[in-house]
Amino acid sequence: MMRCPGRYCGIYQDVCTACPRGLRVNLTSEICEPCVSKPMFYDWLYMGFMLLTIIFFHMDTLTRNIDDDVKGAGKWIAVTILETLLSVLLTLLLSDPYGSFSVHSCGVDSFLDWYSVFQNPAIRFTETIYCESEVVYPLYSIAFKFLGFCLILMLVIRTWYHPVSFTTRSVYAALYFIPSVALVHSVCCGLIYYSFPYLCVIGSLIFNAVIMSASLQNFDDVKDNLRKPVFMIQIVMYWVLHGYGILSIVAYNSLSYWYLFLTPIPTVFYIVTLPFSLPVAPSNTPDAPDGAV
Repeated sequence: MMRCPGRYCGIYQDVCTACPRGLRVNLTSEICEPCVSKPMFYDWLYMGFMLLTIIFFHMDTLTRNIDDDVKGAGKWIAVTILETLLSVLLTLLLSDPYGSFSVHSCGVDSFLDWYSVFQNPAIRFTETIYCESEVVYPLYSIAFKFLGFCLILMLVIRTWYHPVSFTTRSVYAALYFIPSVALVHSVCCGLIYYSFPYLCVIGSLIFNAVIMSASLQNFDDVKDNLRKPVFMIQIVMYWVLHGYGILSIVAYNSLSYWYLFLTPIPTVFYIVTLPFSLPVAPSNTPDAPDGAV
């Protein structure tokens, strides 16, 4: 039987080559076989992380100007979530198997699966067999499909919905950050896959500290800020991000879901310790004159 060198080279149509998209080499038979398994829960969380990234970038650009028109900004936040969810639906419907909300997956076995381009075998150090392919199908390509739909639907829906000034600025911002997310994903996809839960937790802690320090100086500020839409939206965004990171860590390490109750702890801790962290104003008492007892 024909033998194929390398980790990702397989036999396809009696040729040792890279497996086509949607197929993965069986390490036992060395034959390219169709991927028909379902994504693991952690894989769905990874794809959801891309969704959260886009929503959070949109929310950030919108909340920067929310004080101008609170009611109008609320409508635009709903529109943003709607167009992102529509992008998700289109992405799933146009993924294998087409026309359904399920997805076929090849799975992820190791970090190297994300970078098969660096695993091409060289025969006697003279002839290289190029076997790079989307080993982690569809986790790599589905992100680009989703980001493309986000960009198209944003331009279509917001143009039709009569954008106002601050939403126009959010569109301009999206024209930068959506391609930037795609670029980062294309290079760092493997790193993001294994580290996104910790990025969520660490990023949410920093985000929590920033919004708390900027908004709260004493307990009276807590009551006042609870009435402000911007502050409440930011708190909800923080809790979603922090809880999502904890959920992903729990799913990857098969831990107890009781850890999700840790989500509000940093916010509560900051508020409870607020009186102890306030700086003490220096005394304005003039210095005693020289020689005074």
